Amino acid sequence: MKIGIMGAMTEEVDLILKKLMTDVSTLKYGSRTYHCGKIDKHEVILVFSRYGKVAAATAATTLITKFKIDQLIFTGVAGAVSKDLNVGDIVISDKLYQHDMNAYPLFPEHEIPLTGITFFSADSALIKKAKLSATKVLSKTKDKASIETFEKLGISSHSKCVVGTIASGDKFISNIDQTKDIIKKKPKTVAVEMEGAAVAQTCYDHKVPFVVIRAISDRADHKAHVDFQAFIEKIASHYSKNIVQNMLSY
Repeated sequence: MKIGIMGAMTEEVDLILKKLMTDVSTLKYGSRTYHCGKIDKHEVILVFSRYGKVAAATAATTLITKFKIDQLIFTGVAGAVSKDLNVGDIVISDKLYQHDMNAYPLFPEHEIPLTGITFFSADSALIKKAKLSATKVLSKTKDKASIETFEKLGISSHSKCVVGTIASGDKFISNIDQTKDIIKKKPKTVAVEMEGAAVAQTCYDHKVPFVVIRAISDRADHKAHVDFQAFIEKIASHYSKNIVQNMLSY
């Protein structure tokens, strides 16, 4: 089985590359660098997607059509839409949709034109693996060193993992009015980011199983001011590395 791994942050990709992968070779294609190698017994292709739906869809398409992956794992960060989520929590995709897709009156808002589809569902087996892996990772955040890191960033170490609906769009959601608009239209949305639904649509088109895994970096009320770069380097990137490692050990 050949597994594609996409990261939305260079720090996440670099940590997976340096700490997990062996027998690595690289190939530059379509302005991306693809790292081909192994994690344990699995053949993997790792790539930094860049930001936004088009960039992510381009990278996913290359993984599928050129590298012939059998499944895809996407990891990164997201902003909370649900008030039940806090910085440091992990969201596993159940369904994904594009919150900025609106071809009305030709098609209903959020529906992908000519498909009849609004929500793209992640693979149930990968969801299960991702949740088990994330829960295992979070259980280890209770050690003294991890608690100290969380406290320095002003984050509770009592983080949780949830499975839910993720919204994607080419817009950085940075205020409460934007958050309210998303939740008003799709009340079951729990988190928002900029790539996942495009990856989901690409995988749907090519019948490739996928899952999207996101660490929450911002609260729904936008009142939690966390050092974003420190969060990526000290928490989110380690989440990604350890969750991927756990998933590939099952």
